[in-house]
Amino acid sequence: MAFTFSIHAQEFAVAGYVKGKVSILSANDTAKLWKTFKLNDVLKPGDTIQTGNGSKVDLVFKETEFRIQPNSSFTLKEWNPKQQISKGYLEKGAAWFKVKDFKKGFEVVNPTTTAGVRGTAFGVYYLEKENKTLTCVCEGKVDVNGKIFSQGTSGTVTLGSDQIESNDYKDLIAKAEKKGFPGGATVQFEKKLKDSPLLSSCLSCHKPIGWEAKGIIPDQKYGN
Repeated sequence: MAFTFSIHAQEFAVAGYVKGKVSILSANDTAKLWKTFKLNDVLKPGDTIQTGNGSKVDLVFKETEFRIQPNSSFTLKEWNPKQQISKGYLEKGAAWFKVKDFKKGFEVVNPTTTAGVRGTAFGVYYLEKENKTLTCVCEGKVDVNGKIFSQGTSGTVTLGSDQIESNDYKDLIAKAEKKGFPGGATVQFEKKLKDSPLLSSCLSCHKPIGWEAKGIIPDQKYGN
């Protein structure tokens, strides 16, 4: 599956936060050499970003953000802010997206799923060993392989299957203390996590309430 975005000078998506080892393979580099991706670097169509263990990068364009989580690979396929259209490809790992500037079409693709959105926030988590993808909706609505999911729900797709598993997480996340901030993950979330390990990626934003999650890198920027 694939993602697409467009950039140029002030129209580029810029690295606003970099943690650990993040590398980029530029589409214009004929030598095909991976280089270090740093704060304030830009991502152009055709470029691929990879994050190492315990590493992540947040990219910002106006009011749109996409945050590439640890052990992930993301390629920008197309990006056109003027036409408000973007697409990209998440080959492995996890990423979170907040879409404000691509109302005509923002598409995220990976090996099992195509997620199309308009004015929303959502996460895509691909479990490579199981060839399974979880698309979780934080705000607005997301079209997952032709099926619409709304805030507080998710769709899970396994490679080779036409079925989409639906889940409702409204009772698993506590109400946020402030508008725009994430609510915490309740004890009920912990119980659900045992049946659906993919949900662990949600814990970078939704901090556990009344229980402990080990090995999770908190996202200090969400809601700020």
